Amino acid sequence: MAVWDYRLETMMSPLNGEAYNWLLQIVQLAMLSSFFALSSGSFNIRNYVLKPQVILRFASWVFAIIVFGCLTSARSEFRGFCPLNGDNNACNYGIAIGVIAFLGLMVFLFLDAFVDRIIDLTTKKRIVIADLAFTSLWTLLWFIGFCYMTNKWSIAPKAPFSAVPGVVTNVNSALAFTFFSVLTWGALIYFGVQQYRNAENPNTQQQQAQPGYDYPNVGTSSQVPSQQTPSQTYQEPFTPQEPVTEEKKADMPPPYIPPNY
Repeated sequence: MAVWDYRLETMMSPLNGEAYNWLLQIVQLAMLSSFFALSSGSFNIRNYVLKPQVILRFASWVFAIIVFGCLTSARSEFRGFCPLNGDNNACNYGIAIGVIAFLGLMVFLFLDAFVDRIIDLTTKKRIVIADLAFTSLWTLLWFIGFCYMTNKWSIAPKAPFSAVPGVVTNVNSALAFTFFSVLTWGALIYFGVQQYRNAENPNTQQQQAQPGYDYPNVGTSSQVPSQQTPSQTYQEPFTPQEPVTEEKKADMPPPYIPPNY
């Protein structure tokens, strides 16, 4: 347990140079890419904000801030001890997944701004797979964290918190928003699967975007129905024929009589 506690603290420490610099480079790259996407005239901020994935990511981003913020505040108010039955691993676990979820959601929020305009299907597919893998993993981690921290909080003695009521409020808030995070991240899995299917079948979206998609079987111009003008489709009204007189019968050739063999 002490080894796991040490690993969590090391992962959360800013002094961990490689992990910190790696995450910082990812965030900077995503911000730079989104800047070019936002600077292009084709970007529509309204469509971006109304995306279901963007709404869920932003809600999960806020929930992650609340979780690791409340746990950090509760431990600081409790003289540096974890209020979850004194188990520092529980507090470190919640803070760790909250901070990493916060950074990861920033990256994917920026990627959502221009992932639909990526022409290279291989690059787009890799981004979608990375998004789906990260979302699935963090949904599981949030669920484990909720069960873990709830169990520790249920068996923790409540008498020491009578002098610091803010600790109880912070812990309850952290547990509540951990549960909400499980729901929002689970919904992100559904939309990630839909996005992966669209990346696997890009021809469907391209055909639907074309004006002539209503005629999927049109192969050549000869199969396209011709457009006729009103003058070409106009028909003369019916006029009755004149009666045949005797004079006209005399001028008409004799009827054809087939020979007999």
